[in-house]
Amino acid sequence: MKIINLGSCNIDYVYSLDHIVKVGETEATDRLEIFPGGKGLNQSIAIARAGSSVFHAGCVGRDGGLLVDLLSESGADVSLLQTVEGQNGHAIIQVDTKGNNAIFLFAGSNAMVSKDYIEAVLSHFSEGDLLVLQNEISNVDYAIRRAHKRGLRIVFNPSPFRDAIKEIDFGMLSYLILNEVEAAAISGCESPEEAVHFFREHYPTLGVMLTLGEDGCVLIENGRELWQSAFCVDAVDTTAAGDTFTGYFVSELAKGSDPKTRLKIACAASALAVSRKGAAPSIPTRGEVLSVLSRLTPRDSHQKDTLLKRKIDEYLDGSLASATLSGLAKKLGYSSAYTGSLVKRLVGDSFSKYLQAKRLQLAANLLLNTDLSVEDVIRQVGYENQSFFRKRFQEKYGKSPLQFRNREVCQNEQ
Repeated sequence: MKIINLGSCNIDYVYSLDHIVKVGETEATDRLEIFPGGKGLNQSIAIARAGSSVFHAGCVGRDGGLLVDLLSESGADVSLLQTVEGQNGHAIIQVDTKGNNAIFLFAGSNAMVSKDYIEAVLSHFSEGDLLVLQNEISNVDYAIRRAHKRGLRIVFNPSPFRDAIKEIDFGMLSYLILNEVEAAAISGCESPEEAVHFFREHYPTLGVMLTLGEDGCVLIENGRELWQSAFCVDAVDTTAAGDTFTGYFVSELAKGSDPKTRLKIACAASALAVSRKGAAPSIPTRGEVLSVLSRLTPRDSHQKDTLLKRKIDEYLDGSLASATLSGLAKKLGYSSAYTGSLVKRLVGDSFSKYLQAKRLQLAANLLLNTDLSVEDVIRQVGYENQSFFRKRFQEKYGKSPLQFRNREVCQNEQ
């Protein structure tokens, strides 16, 4: 299996600032650093440093010689790279004191990737080979259609996002690697959890790799979700974090690594990258990643789930008699469909079964600790159908409500 990355090559101009400049604001800086970059170049370097062979294709300007040299020195095959007239693509990057960044791009040579060139590049590859694509070059949609026709497996990173991406047939892709912002733009969902539900429902055969920054990532593959925590590091520059992750993920995919290994190594590589300055220069080698993997501390992967579980219980305990799935969905800010799947994942039961279990538990407590009649207990816990309640109570406790109360009281008196 061969890997071909058809992607951008940029020159990055990185300005260090106290904070990212806002609209209408002027901010002075006395530090400018120049780095090779571009999502395509970064990902090819990451693939190569992760230990896999990769062909890098794309267009560089006459001023892009340093980019070609870096790709070659990093282990990428540049024999398919094309030099064109005009200025190379470049990026202006702001980096604040916390390591956050804001970027704008000048396409330059990256906008000169023609359909004829794409045909020439793809002619060197065949069914089963991996094509990696981003959205910083021209004719991405054409490359996807032609690669799919040749039987290539396509890994697409839709960054930077544009509305035209929505017109792409995702059914032609093998994997979609995207972040929270891109997932929201494609799915229309406000939360990562709902986006996961969207992709599982609408693209059941598509592998989706959703990166969540400090919250780690989630892989949707073969109908399953696999969550991986991020690792704790001191962030210096997040510029190449996503590209490093993508490159390592693709490399491990080509190696045939199992999904859990893919995520763990990709997250570790990304963690090392954000602890260093620059884009391409920050990307670690596989040896560096493996040497620190056992020492990296994962962030609390259960923190968000614990908070959500607490919110579910707070809602049910506070309005047990009137609780509904739509009411819980409104409290959490999710759709009812997603909320139902979330409850199932967090508590192991459907919403109705979990609600019923809580109502029966409350009913048992009221029978033992109050003088309420059985009928009043039934109404207080939210059952309108007394026969239904009595049947469910009998199934859970092995006796009728009255038998339960009398037996437990007698045992306590003895």
